[in-house]
Amino acid sequence: MNVLVAGLSPRDEAAFGFFLSRTLKGWSWSSTPAGRGSVLPKTDVLVADLVAMGLAQWSETAEAELLRVLQGNAAVLLVPANDQTWATMNPATVKQHSLVWLRKPYGTEDMREALEKAAALRRTIDIAATVPATARSGKPGAPKGSSAITGGPAGTVAPSTPAMAQRTTIKSVVPTVSFRAAQRPEPSVSRDGGDEVPSLSAQQLQSRLALLHDPDRHLFLRSLVAMLLQRQPFEARFTVQNSVIFHPADGWVASNTPASVIERVCQSDALAAAVSVREIDGAQAEERAHRLGMPLHELDTFLWTLAAAALDKRSAPPIDPLRRGPSS
Repeated sequence: MNVLVAGLSPRDEAAFGFFLSRTLKGWSWSSTPAGRGSVLPKTDVLVADLVAMGLAQWSETAEAELLRVLQGNAAVLLVPANDQTWATMNPATVKQHSLVWLRKPYGTEDMREALEKAAALRRTIDIAATVPATARSGKPGAPKGSSAITGGPAGTVAPSTPAMAQRTTIKSVVPTVSFRAAQRPEPSVSRDGGDEVPSLSAQQLQSRLALLHDPDRHLFLRSLVAMLLQRQPFEARFTVQNSVIFHPADGWVASNTPASVIERVCQSDALAAAVSVREIDGAQAEERAHRLGMPLHELDTFLWTLAAAALDKRSAPPIDPLRRGPSS
């Protein structure tokens, strides 16, 4: 299943790619700019920001323009937080065109459900479109007792229909950039060569700390492990402006704190004692990371970087997780 995102900021595109690679395995995505009047390319499912498309509020004219630029794409449409106007659109039209509204700000679970709903609506319409009109009306034209789709027993539907397999692709009128959703790497604490990204789980970090001779050292890493194993989102504040947000259940970390500062805190218990940690809920974690412009990164890669800096001086130079782009 390919998803086209339109009108998202580079930061939101990066977060979307990270989310898709971890949540919907086997899906891929591409991005395209969007503006007033831009006709969007054909795709399986579209994610588009109505504000970026110049359609922040509903009107009859705006509705007609929206359906024109969508070109029949099933779509998850991002609606401004306080807008109620698009809710007045005829529900029958919304269903007919496979549209799903998603109000901002939204969480990862909200986006997953919206994508799956839009994809299901599109599959239903594609399957219905393959049934000949004579079969739907009961008129002669299809062999009695057989399916017009598969030629098998009546009522059976082939898992892949001709219309779906032979869908005509309309050439894009705007440039797109494609990305393949990558599989999440298996946890690993060493780098054997190639382009494998090293990673370290909270349990593996706990095991490494348990092997140290001095159980009172590395205060920040030990506190970090204790919080991560609780599987609840939390925020570690380094200064008034700088913090790191952890979401153990979803496997991401977001930060506006320089990596060098975090590594020094890992190496100094005196500095670690000044870091405050507070638990927050999942929606608050995502909203805060979004509001502060914090990019999302793989939690396991982040932990490997901290462990490499604080525990293994002989390891290869650690990857800076705050500069590395999301999985793509």
